[in-house]
Amino acid sequence: MTTEWAYHSATQLLDAMNKGELTSRALVEYYQQRFVKVNPDVNAVVATNFDAALSRADEADQARKDGISWGPLHGLPMTIKDTFEVVGMPCTAGAPALKAHTPKKNAHAVEQLLDAGAIIFGKTNTPLYASDIQSYNKIYGTTNNPWNLTLTPGGSSGGAAAALASGMTPIELGSDIGGSIRTPSHFCGVYGHKVTYGIISCRGHIPGPPGMLSEPDLSVAGPMARSADDLKMMLDIISGPTPLMTDAWQLNLPEPKQKNLSDFKVLMWLDDPLCPIDDELRPAYLKLKSHLEAQGAQVTLGEPDGLTLNSFFPTYMSLLGAVLGSSLKGKQRIATKVFGTLAKYFGKYIGASASGEDFLLGMVQPHADWIRSNEKRHHLAQAFEKLYEKYDVILTPVTMTAAFEHQQVGPVHLRKLDVNGEQRNYSDMFMWIAPATLLGLPATSAPVGQTSGGLPVNIQIIGNAYKDKTTLHFASLLEKSMGGFKNPPKYNV
Repeated sequence: MTTEWAYHSATQLLDAMNKGELTSRALVEYYQQRFVKVNPDVNAVVATNFDAALSRADEADQARKDGISWGPLHGLPMTIKDTFEVVGMPCTAGAPALKAHTPKKNAHAVEQLLDAGAIIFGKTNTPLYASDIQSYNKIYGTTNNPWNLTLTPGGSSGGAAAALASGMTPIELGSDIGGSIRTPSHFCGVYGHKVTYGIISCRGHIPGPPGMLSEPDLSVAGPMARSADDLKMMLDIISGPTPLMTDAWQLNLPEPKQKNLSDFKVLMWLDDPLCPIDDELRPAYLKLKSHLEAQGAQVTLGEPDGLTLNSFFPTYMSLLGAVLGSSLKGKQRIATKVFGTLAKYFGKYIGASASGEDFLLGMVQPHADWIRSNEKRHHLAQAFEKLYEKYDVILTPVTMTAAFEHQQVGPVHLRKLDVNGEQRNYSDMFMWIAPATLLGLPATSAPVGQTSGGLPVNIQIIGNAYKDKTTLHFASLLEKSMGGFKNPPKYNV
């Protein structure tokens, strides 16, 4: 009987290859068969190059026979979010205007994965220009959640999360500016890590435009997987000085000081008046609290000292608008300023999203206003950093709900979601991810349970700047003590 490799971790697959129990070619062929079997329903993997992958797999197998190591990912097949440029494959970012874009150079993080021995056989779906918390576009269509095909897997790394959850890839490279790693991981019950800002290069990522050399504000690349330890392995490979830095720069992320869960001091921030969470999420979080206390962790339930989501969200939306508004043309800028002004004065009367005006006006703000918002960000970072004198990690929801039904009609700012019987603005989904993104902090999205209806529930583990290995270690300890990723029943084999 053929071994079902779909839900082995990357670490387990590499170990099997090193022991001679599995070849790289056999694994690529396995994923090719898995793709044919699973992808028609899920539509997560939207472009493939299995011929090139099989050729590289043969080279990997021969190198292994010759005693030559390519690196820590020697011969491991994987997929890449279709916002990262990969030579020999399209890179569309879900945009019809880029349907024919075939990169001539790999994204920086992709090149690091290849240098470590990875084999890229596919690209995964994303919304138009990675600008939604669902994953659908006019080129490749809609990606479905493996837990329930009528639900979204999230976005913008929704194809990546769905491919992981349905066993079509062992690891993935995602990106995150609005929870785009953390939210799909939560919706699909996999692991994802938003890194400390600036430790992984986004060069070769779309957006910005192809060929962009600078590193965009707020945005990060980061690993996704079905185990916390695989995240750590990927982080070690793709983190480091960006191409804009000289050879004089080095990155030395500190190892965690804590060995066991009993060594952790934890703040659980589950409630905030700006964004109450769905009652379906709460039992999993309270069970997590009880588990941590039983393991000997010191857990405080409450909000950060003197800070609320409203302390962060308007500034986050303003700076997010600045990033996304950089490509607006003249007439678009005029229209955006008009709509932003109307939202500022009349938004509450028409049920507009919270801080919608900050986002719209942020898209067209003068540089002087950006400088003031940036300064406010640094003051918030200084205040938030004081929390880490009392706590090692801060746990929050990833979003206000579990995965929801596909919703593709109408402008994003007018869409609504039902939360505890109340119609909430779609953009409220950005609220819980805002603090870590605004402040550039590491945040790991880790599965900790399920709703009563059987949908995954993740927790967001936020650490102090450059304490990425601490949040990943905490996630790993949770995984080992209470379980982690669960296979969606339909795709169990």
